[in-house]
Amino acid sequence: MRRLLVLAVGLVVVVAVTARAPVSRAGRSPICTRGMVTVARDPRHLLPLTANAVGPAAAAALRRERPADRPQVVSAALATDDRRRGPEAKFECGARVWRRTVVVYITLRAFLPSASLSERVDFVGRFRGGYRVWQVVH
Repeated sequence: MRRLLVLAVGLVVVVAVTARAPVSRAGRSPICTRGMVTVARDPRHLLPLTANAVGPAAAAALRRERPADRPQVVSAALATDDRRRGPEAKFECGARVWRRTVVVYITLRAFLPSASLSERVDFVGRFRGGYRVWQVVH
């Protein structure tokens, strides 16, 4: 009987802890494809980019990665100049967000030689608290 009681209490604790745990930190933004795209931060609050936006944006993208993954920035460009992923930001969230976004390409060297696992593409923008990743694209 005591064993059954301990098991029941343990089950209640597990259910209580998992019920309070957040499912995901990602959210949705009503301006990005009518809320159908998952974003890390709502890009409606993006501020205009500063004169040298690429450096701080790359640093923000690196901060988001785990050091154990050995991240390395491969390239970064303003979304308006990036031909690979820049148009995606404009299509998903509009021209205003597109003009305020930096596309950062990162290689996670811990996952090499896997091409897909080792590639990361982030959309980064300037918010009140500084540059932050607002969407992990790949």
